[in-house]
Amino acid sequence: MPDLPDIQTLRWCSMLASLAFFGVFAGLWLGRRDERHYLHWAGGSLLYTLVIFSFTISAHTPFQDGILYALLSASTLCVLTGVRRFDGRPPFPAWLLLPVAAAGLGYGLPAHLVGADSAAARIGGTLGSMATMALTGGLLIFGSAKVRGPGRRIAGAALLGYVPAFLAAIAAEAFGAAGVNMAALIPMLADQLLLAVLNLGLIAMPGERAQMQLREAALRDPLTGVWNRAGLAALPPRLLGPETAVIVLDIDHFKAINDQHGHGAGDRVLIALVETARAVLPITDAEIVRLGGDEFVAVLPGRSLAEASWLADEIRHALRRAVQSRPDLPPCTVSLGIATREPGDPDLARAIERADAKLYQAKAQGRDRAA
Repeated sequence: MPDLPDIQTLRWCSMLASLAFFGVFAGLWLGRRDERHYLHWAGGSLLYTLVIFSFTISAHTPFQDGILYALLSASTLCVLTGVRRFDGRPPFPAWLLLPVAAAGLGYGLPAHLVGADSAAARIGGTLGSMATMALTGGLLIFGSAKVRGPGRRIAGAALLGYVPAFLAAIAAEAFGAAGVNMAALIPMLADQLLLAVLNLGLIAMPGERAQMQLREAALRDPLTGVWNRAGLAALPPRLLGPETAVIVLDIDHFKAINDQHGHGAGDRVLIALVETARAVLPITDAEIVRLGGDEFVAVLPGRSLAEASWLADEIRHALRRAVQSRPDLPPCTVSLGIATREPGDPDLARAIERADAKLYQAKAQGRDRAA
């Protein structure tokens, strides 16, 4: 059997790596004080360093090591609290106390009953740490989040990567495979790879979010917040299926509104039209795109021509009510053209063309109507 690494050396390696990442996260927070998730991750790295150091100087009583195992679990949960802060959620739900208590009691109870240096105590503490790692990693990968980018998944995978190491440590302790503390040795070995992967995944998350926001801004109309033409091309395939209806919307006499009431009033009319359409259209699957000027298109997957016609009339009536109730809006109406994607259409462009032709038909028939 090959010689086993020295536990104390591995601990120092883990402490130095954690201190380095503490410095990275603290430095990032100092540069961006509003991004407090960095404080959670910095605190977790520092706490982990202090816990590992405390294990080297502990008298190894059931109470002392039970507290250290609980704090070890808390240092892992700092990853989760930081991610929750990053997502804009409360970082400290009450249930986070459960894995901390379980880790402390997992070691403390067996240590009190059969001895602090017993395999049963080390197995109990290791089980608590493993459960916290599995919980945190699983929530990072599979938990609810608006966006699960590669950084979040990498961090979650690193935490789940500790689970086989903990299982191997538990098996070694249970069957007495070595005369050393395998519950400490094997996780410390896993640290040498997974600790860096975990923290690099966390570091990547804010950059991924910024990149997503920049991409989103490039695909959005800055005035109304709806998609622009580039955003239309980037819509997901589910919105471009064969059973898709489109409604083209256009403010009647929009140039006259700008000329008589000013461009600020015209902008308010466009915003009111979008707000009205959003209130009427199905929230879960409809999308609105600004084609240019005062012309918009609503994309309605899975809607028939009759359903789209009913929604178009609802938008028209809702805009009239909005104009009547808001003194900051000049008198205005909207004309709409409706079409559906037909077999053979390679994309939505032809359906939009047909809806646009119907829009001009509605205007020719007197405006303030749908065709």
